Parts: sequence; structure tokens; C-alpha cells
Amino acid sequence: MVATHRGLWIISGVIFISLLAIWILEWQNNWQQKGFSTKTELRQQHLLVQPDEYFIDGDLLKLTGKWLERNEEVQFFYSLKSQAEQRRFAKIETAKIFLFAGTVQRVAGPTNENQFDYRRFLQGKNISNTIMLSQLSSEKEVSLQDQGVFFLAWLHGIRKKLLNQLETLPQPLAGYSQLLLLGFYDQSFETQLKQISSLGLLYLFSLSGMHIFYLAAFFRWLCTQLAITRETCDTLLLLLLPLYAVLGGFSASLVRAVMMVWIILSARKFLGISVSGITAEGLVLILNLLLCPALVFSLGAQLSYLLTLILLLNRQQSQLLVGLKMTAYSLPLILWQTFQWNLLTVLLSIAIVPLFERIVIPAVVLGVFFSWLVPIAVPILQFFCDSFAFLAQLPTTITFGKPPLLFIVFWLIIQFLLEYSKHARWLLGILICSYVIAAALIRLPFTAEVVYFDIGQGDCTLIREPFNQSVTLVDTGGKVNFQHEQWRERRVKTTGETIVANYLLSKGISHVDNLFLTHQDTDHVGNFASLSKVIDVHRILVPQGMEQLASFRKRLRVSNNTLQQVQGVSTKVTSRIGMFHLLHPFASGTGKNEDSIALSFSLQRIKFVISGDLDKQGEVEVAQRNPKLRADVLKTGHHGSKTATASEYVSQLQPQLAIISAGVNNRYGHPNAATLATLAKQHIPFLNTANAGMIKLMPQEKGFIIQTFNENRKVK
Repeated sequence: MVATHRGLWIISGVIFISLLAIWILEWQNNWQQKGFSTKTELRQQHLLVQPDEYFIDGDLLKLTGKWLERNEEVQFFYSLKSQAEQRRFAKIETAKIFLFAGTVQRVAGPTNENQFDYRRFLQGKNISNTIMLSQLSSEKEVSLQDQGVFFLAWLHGIRKKLLNQLETLPQPLAGYSQLLLLGFYDQSFETQLKQISSLGLLYLFSLSGMHIFYLAAFFRWLCTQLAITRETCDTLLLLLLPLYAVLGGFSASLVRAVMMVWIILSARKFLGISVSGITAEGLVLILNLLLCPALVFSLGAQLSYLLTLILLLNRQQSQLLVGLKMTAYSLPLILWQTFQWNLLTVLLSIAIVPLFERIVIPAVVLGVFFSWLVPIAVPILQFFCDSFAFLAQLPTTITFGKPPLLFIVFWLIIQFLLEYSKHARWLLGILICSYVIAAALIRLPFTAEVVYFDIGQGDCTLIREPFNQSVTLVDTGGKVNFQHEQWRERRVKTTGETIVANYLLSKGISHVDNLFLTHQDTDHVGNFASLSKVIDVHRILVPQGMEQLASFRKRLRVSNNTLQQVQGVSTKVTSRIGMFHLLHPFASGTGKNEDSIALSFSLQRIKFVISGDLDKQGEVEVAQRNPKLRADVLKTGHHGSKTATASEYVSQLQPQLAIISAGVNNRYGHPNAATLATLAKQHIPFLNTANAGMIKLMPQEKGFIIQTFNENRKVK
């Protein structure tokens, strides 16, 4: 009989999982079909925006709202025309319907390996399209005549007013309260979040829904004081909790906590049964997967559900054991997303959860609800911020790299087996060995690689030898910023951080042996300072004379490097730098295009040449001075401009492949038709980062393997 019941449970489980998988595939297909495959112009369309969905970054306005004609959520972008317009949008506290015109297109995916996937981020919000607005005019406010929309708009209006009110509190109480209570991430709180993340404690905010239990307990206490019965109190909680989910911004951890409490109370009140926390969490996870399966790709959601389960399963365990388990379970997910781990995480996990639960959250809640407690709450929170800042500066961070997905699944399975197996020592040994093996596979690659990043209109190339014997970057990319008013400045990360550093860290690389900055143009060196704050740079090589420039020294001062680490080079001084043959410059200059560094090098007998922004005259002279110079792969000069890629130069090099680094629809028209004609005339195929995205070449004994990383555009 027991075996029969067990068989029925297994069959039911298989059927349920199969149906859920079919539903997820269908949802994914519908999500893709909603996306516009090509850019489409829109006119006379309407947009409903809630007052708490305006995000202003300099002169960029980001809106998440409903496109009424298609009845779907869309991410909108609008370039603000004036500071007065910026202030006007910042003051909006009611839901509005706008008349707009603009260009709609499907959310683009990443074009570099391990780049932040903005498409997946929006997919988690069930958003398929983005619209770049060209016109945006307010038509009307949401009124009572708008039926069900009005009540929701009213709640969002309250949330916006609460956010504005919390913003007036002294930091760090303002940042903590906005994030924990209303699920809003303010850019002014970014430094503190970075420090917490670097310590491996990001899960603290994934568990932030636990303040719901404090609020529920406080509400019950208040009802008791007012002589309200328990049944009435539970009814009121059932009504108020969904409203708070709206006020809390529907963050993953908050929705989980609210729904869990709601299910437990509903089951007790209407069905007369007791539902455990684990059962409630399972039901909430299923409901969320049915509504938006892409939720599972969010690190916050993953940590929220996984670590809440660990807490529920280990209520009777010591805090030491719970802290160790939370570290062990969160580690695979954190490595998958951030590629790093802090040695202090284990010790902090043991102490921080009870401190966060018993001190930080109460300090935030009490500081918000009782103004006379603010002078007490602020120093408490500031102490935690200062402690996190001090610990984050310690050299205890290990760059592990991004493990293969198979390892992530394997580690989580082993962790669960450790909970119940009688062979815990063997499993623990296997777990530790597998981490060592994964780290070795990531950090000691058997093959060399040359990576041409899709950095936009700029240049950045990575060269690394087998087993990471040497790691070299040629340029860092960078965006040319034109002079504008201060209010227009945007607080955004550079592509050096989001693309180059992300890739290096994902490969277990925390330092660069050599950084060649070919010349002074911003599209080649603009990301240098921001990159150096994430990746250690041991030596910087610039064309001789550039190290004396005031503009370069200004960049150097805001970087993590010093002038002693900078070396000006020319063929007059040296012809070789490690594995690199220096082709240009021939003498000291001022770091202009005509002074650009040009290099040749070989990996696995495959010959490469990188030309920087060297002009045709320089290329011809390089060829004349190096008559035996050849290249299997040529990085064309100056992004494919007509000022470079001289026919004589290409003819002598005889490359099998040309690489062009250019931005999509760039203002310069790169690559130029004349350059493409030169390549075509000599029957040389080319790849352009504007079409192919990141281009990775892995040299072999008899050729090279090519990988491109852009599913959004066609590769020529």
C-alpha cells in the first residue's frame, strides 16, 4: 500500500513538472512573439505611467508603463530637453496618461560574453519591448472614470509620497528604509550596496521580506491594545497585505513574504487548516512561475526562495550551523552572477543574519514610524555602514570566475544531500574537490585567446596565453562625452566595468599584466580609470611622449595606478615587450593618431597585428621597415576609417581575416566603403563588432576557432 501511494506521488509529480515545463515554454514563446523584430515608428499612442515609475538619471528619463493600445508593459526612454522639464517629472505624484511618439523595438540581448543581460532583467518583469520616445506630452490624469485603474493609481501615488517622505530622512536611514520597506533602490545608496555585495551578503536584501513578520506582529499587538479580536485582526491583515505589496514595489522578496503570510492566514481562517511555512513557500513559488517564469533568472529571487527555505528547514539549528549553511547554499548562485567570493563571508554570515534581523530591521522600522527614535536609529545604521565599508576594503576577495552551469546544479544537489546523508564526510570532500577543479578549469585555460570586445565606437582587445601565463589588454574603450550642463550628467557605469571587467572576472582574472593604451583618444582610453578600480593593472604602456600630457595625467590621477607604473615606448627605445613586437611609434610624439602604438604577436603560430588608429602613411612605413611582417589576423586601423588600412599594408600582411571594431550606426560611418573595397579586392573576409558583437579567436596549431556573441544582428 505504501509503495502504491509512493508511486502515485511520483507519477503526480512527473505530470505536474511536465505541465509546468510546457507552460513555461509557451510563456517564453508568447513573450518572444510580442517583441517587435524591427524598429517601428509610432505616432499618436498612449502611455499610462504610475507616479512611482519615473527614474531620472541626468537628462535621461526612464519610464516603466503600460502601452494602452497594445495593453502591455513597456520600458520607455526619453531625453529630457531642459532642467525645468527634469524638475517637472520629478514632482509628479499622480498617475498620468501621456500621448507619445517614438520608436519601438524588441529588447536587445547582450553582445558580449557574460555581459549584464538587460533583456533577461526586463523579461523578469514580463517586458518584451523598449520605446525610445521622441515626443511626450501629458494628456490627462487618471480619474474615477477609469474604473479599476484608479484604485491602483491611488496606491502608487501613496507610494511615491512615501518615497519622497523617506528621502528626507538622514542617511543611511533613508536608503535602508526605501530599500527594505518600499523596495526602491536609490542611486545615492549605491556605495553601501556595493560594499555589502562585495562581502557576499547580498542575500540580506533577498531576505528583507522578513520585516513583514515584524509588521504583522506589530499590527497584532496594536489590535490587542484596541481590543480587536484575533479573527478580525487576521481579516484586516488579509486585506492590507496585498496593498502593502503594491506599496513595496512588488520586489521579489517582498512578494514572496506577503504571499506566504497571506496563504498561511487564509488557510487557517477559511479552511481551518494549518499550512507550514515550507508548503506556503512552495505554493508561492509555483504561482510566481505561472505568472512570470523568467523570475527564476533573477539573483534576488533565487536567493530569496532558496535561503528562506534553508531558514525554515533549520529553525532548531544553532546560529553557527545556519550561517554556514546559508553561505554554502548562496555561494554557487553568487559565483554564477558576480564571479567573486569574500573570505569573510563565512564569519559574517554566522553573525550578520541575527544582527540584521534583531537590530537593523527594527532600527529601520522604528526610525521610520517614530520620529523621536531617528537620532537613535541613524547611528546604529551608520555603524553597520562603516563596518561594511571597513571590511570591504580588506584584501579578502577571491576572484573565482564563472563556473559552468553543470557545477552550479551539482553543488546545490550535494548541499541538499548533505542535509540527510549518512556519508556527509565523503560528500563534503567531493564538494570541496569539485570547487578546486572548477576554479582550476576557469583560471588555468588550456587554450590561448584573443578577444575583440564589442565596446561600441571604440577599441578594446584582450590577449591571454594558455594557463593565463600573461594577460594583456590593448586599449579600454570609452565614450566621447561632449561638454554639457551639470544637470545632464548621468551616473552610469562605463563599458569598461560592465563589459571588459565583467568578462575578465568571469574568467577568474583579477589583474592585467600589460595595458597598452595606443594613443590618447577617449574611445581608446576613456574607460581606463574606471576599469583600474575593478581590475589591477600592473604596467601601462603608452606611445612615448603621451605620459607627459596633462590630459593623460588627469586620467591617471583618478585611476588606481601611479606614474611609476607608466612606460612610454617607441621602436627607438625597444623593439620587443614580452611576447609583443613593437611596430610603431618610431619616436616620441604627443599621443595623436599618427603616434599610435601598433603591435604584432604570435599565439600557437597564429600571427596577429593590431594597428590602433595609425594612419595609412604610418602603416606603409611600418611595412617598409618590416618587409617580412605577415599577419593571419589583422585588426584594422581606426575602426575601418578610410584614413587607415592602406592597400600596400594589407597586401604585404596577407591576412586570412580582418577585424573591425566599430559602433552600431556610428556618426562617422565606420567602416568606410573604401576600406571594405580594399579588403574585398584582396579577397579578405572581415568581421565587424557592430554586427558580430564580441569576437573571440582561439588559435590552434592549424588555424583558429572563431566565436561571435551577437544574436541580435546578422553577422556579415
